[in-house]
Amino acid sequence: MQLNQQTDFAFRLLMYLADQATRNATTKAATERTTDEATATTALPKIREIADYFDISYNHLMKVANTLAARGYVKARRGKGGGLALARPESCISLGAVARDMEGHWELVECFGTTGDCRITSSCRLAPILGEALEAFWAVLDHYTLADIAHLPPGETPLTFHRHPPQHTQ
Repeated sequence: MQLNQQTDFAFRLLMYLADQATRNATTKAATERTTDEATATTALPKIREIADYFDISYNHLMKVANTLAARGYVKARRGKGGGLALARPESCISLGAVARDMEGHWELVECFGTTGDCRITSSCRLAPILGEALEAFWAVLDHYTLADIAHLPPGETPLTFHRHPPQHTQ
């Protein structure tokens, strides 16, 4: 199983926007405490900036951003002062929902599709097991939100973030 590149880019873009929103809120709060200028504004991240940050294709990221905007995950503003921002709170963006929206469909084996012509489809005992595994995969992703992956330890960025493998006890 492998998520497509658009889903990978969608997760990266959402993590970047969540991180920037947190940084902007912190900066704005600090500015308001230290000056009388409560109207200080922060620039929204641009697709070019995000693509450069992750060293990924601008054109591909543009398509991903458009899909995320159409699905209501991000707000896109054009022109001077424009850019991208989260359209919902991080805790309301399910990783499973994002993956489903970006993937479109998921066919582990031929018989999961609509045009399969496998000779053993009617008596196959593998398909239900694979179906159960796929449901477990989606259940895990549905359990987490952007808030679970967006807030990185101090000094780390989405580029340096890594997940430690689970420790198995015997």
